[in-house]
Amino acid sequence: MKTVNIITQGDTALHLVSALLMYESNRGDVYATTHSVEVDAENPMRKVIGAGVPMSSQNLARFARAVDVATAYAGFVPDNLLFTSPNLIAWWTPASTRTAWFKSTDPEVADAHGPVAHPALVFVAVPGDWFVFALRESARPGPATKLCHAPHFNVWDGGRICTGNVALPPAVGAEAIAVYEDAFFRSHFTHPNRTGAVKYKGGMKALWHDQLVTPDPVAMGLALLSAKENLKTAIERIASSNRNAR
Repeated sequence: MKTVNIITQGDTALHLVSALLMYESNRGDVYATTHSVEVDAENPMRKVIGAGVPMSSQNLARFARAVDVATAYAGFVPDNLLFTSPNLIAWWTPASTRTAWFKSTDPEVADAHGPVAHPALVFVAVPGDWFVFALRESARPGPATKLCHAPHFNVWDGGRICTGNVALPPAVGAEAIAVYEDAFFRSHFTHPNRTGAVKYKGGMKALWHDQLVTPDPVAMGLALLSAKENLKTAIERIASSNRNAR
């Protein structure tokens, strides 16, 4: 069990008086019971969890509100933040020309590096995982904005980024956005993880080879292909997958 720091005004003694057990189905249905904590008749120094009773929806809602307040993000909200919850954040970056590093066995890119055109991107991060998508327009997206496949190496179908040996931030929060972006843009792109993610003669390798020769935002934009989902559905899919993985 990890160390927990409880901050109170003055000295406070805490006593275990009750327990809450929560149950969840693979469909997301939730059921909870409350249990009294009793002294073991055979060992007075030991406490045991007593029989449970169903938790009322009213008490469960009150508990959920208390947890939400305790875990909610507190701080200034950056302009590029799109969505935040206790276990997920989404943000976007405008289209830009910045240096990319490659470390590929393919002679078209090999270990080249240099300025290239990146489209506007949307990132979604959950504990231990992160995703990236591209935008046709360099403007802040809304829930209904249609997403495109990110044209980058090291990205799987569904937008999942291959982590490799990159150390992701220990906590998912707005303060970690700069760390995620630095890990993405400054890592070595090694190989395409999928086919059909761009519309470009010669495919993804040729696209980046030509960008390394001459950064071309127009060509990059024309190469983007629809991911066939919008921002809202992508976030819902990733959030659902993250819940099922826990």
